[in-house]
Amino acid sequence: MAKKFACGDVVNGCAWSVTAKDEKELFQKISEHAKGVHKMSTIPDEIIQKVKSKIKDV
Repeated sequence: MAKKFACGDVVNGCAWSVTAKDEKELFQKISEHAKGVHKMSTIPDEIIQKVKSKIKDV
């Protein structure tokens, strides 16, 4: 089942969102966004847990 995530659910003011075929692909895209836009060289476990709680099935 496809998955969707809106970055603004975790980072106030970020309008970026993504849909992917599965959670693995979704996290790959989220990681690229976090590194490129939010300048995160690593993603802390706390943020990963917040992201996981906001992922929706589409």
